[in-house]
Amino acid sequence: MDTRNWPTLPSFPIGQPLAAEWIELQDVDSPRLDLRYRGRAQGAAVFARGEGAWWGEGEGYFTMTNGGKTTMGQVFRYRPSPFEGTAREHEEPGTIELFAEPNNSELVRNCDNLTIAPWGDLILCEDTKGQNRMIGVTPAGKFYPIAVNVAPEGSEWAGACFSPDGTTLFANVQKPGYTVAITGPWPTA
Repeated sequence: MDTRNWPTLPSFPIGQPLAAEWIELQDVDSPRLDLRYRGRAQGAAVFARGEGAWWGEGEGYFTMTNGGKTTMGQVFRYRPSPFEGTAREHEEPGTIELFAEPNNSELVRNCDNLTIAPWGDLILCEDTKGQNRMIGVTPAGKFYPIAVNVAPEGSEWAGACFSPDGTTLFANVQKPGYTVAITGPWPTA
């Protein structure tokens, strides 16, 4: 399947969990950098510029920086099988879902790094030209702004994560290279 949803490609459904099947590839550390081509030839899904990934509460999220009909990015969710990694996995396979594809630059532009907030929302870091933002996304798919990076153009947010007590969101600004701490107020978990 091609998940990119670019205008010239067939549409991949948003918000619809689909059964996932893993493909085993040999020589995954090959210096030829051909893993994506070999995977696609064996039936693996095609994604657009994978960037951030985060695991939490029994599910994983990962971003595609230039996926989607307007190439503004996509967020996928993977929910593993209760039999993940065993011979019984086919009985109840894990699912992959295109969780969010905003296609609106006012909502998000080129999502990159991400984290999961203690209250369950996703926090997306943008990687785009101009000012980059951190954007929250609720489990229902509602987007809201958190912060704007006013550093020089092309300086993206990276490495967002919360303090162990969930009160502080830390994030790095790649250029000139500093870390900020944001202290909400945040919703309660």
